[in-house]
Amino acid sequence: MSWSQDAKLDKVVMVNGEVKIGHVTGVRDTEIQFVHDKETISYTFQKAKISKIEFGSSGRIEVYNDVAPTTSASPNLADHHNKIAILPFAYVRDGRQLKNDISETKVQKEFFSLMNGHVGKLKVQDPQTTNALLHKNGVTDETFDNFMMPEIANMLGVEYVVRGILTINEQGSTSYSSNYSSYTAKKNKPGTNKWSVGSTSSSLQFNSIIDLTLYNDTGDAVYAHTKESFWPTDDAYPMTLKYLLKRMPIYTK
Repeated sequence: MSWSQDAKLDKVVMVNGEVKIGHVTGVRDTEIQFVHDKETISYTFQKAKISKIEFGSSGRIEVYNDVAPTTSASPNLADHHNKIAILPFAYVRDGRQLKNDISETKVQKEFFSLMNGHVGKLKVQDPQTTNALLHKNGVTDETFDNFMMPEIANMLGVEYVVRGILTINEQGSTSYSSNYSSYTAKKNKPGTNKWSVGSTSSSLQFNSIIDLTLYNDTGDAVYAHTKESFWPTDDAYPMTLKYLLKRMPIYTK
């Protein structure tokens, strides 16, 4: 069995913390077939001994079990494995980032509600905990760029971090008009008692875009996607959040 040089490698994380790099060649009910990188011999690993698989070609993440804690680990060191945090969304309105705006945590909590319960064995950190830890460590809108993603993942005690940007731009307004006319016809006097009414209404049009990136605790972006909302209203983004969530490699029904 041979692999092309461009073939992306899979990563299998065992329950004991051991990491195996290579190619998953088969998945069965209770086991997987695996070939180590630059080798040809196929090995069989029981799913009961596997924490998760990160598939290199698709980016999909399959979680099976929690990683067993090590006795040598410090009791104060948070276990990052299989935990995910959602950062407050950056909020850009008409080309200007509105820092410390309530919309940042509003969208964060909305995405938490959508994600929670749809990421398999991953545990989603409560936004209140996330925001408190960020505040204690001095991470704000003004200082965010001073921190690398592995630093943020470590201070939050998670393996994955979701970073999102909501951009809303006003596109102008659209006017709608309607007219209605009628008349009461009398015998031998058509067209008498004519009357008509008309109305005009207008609505603002918006363009909303969401940029969503999923980082692991080593700083790699395992998923990144940008999606424009279909509806031209400023509250159209929740459907876009749901669309992006369903395409993340950690999503499960």
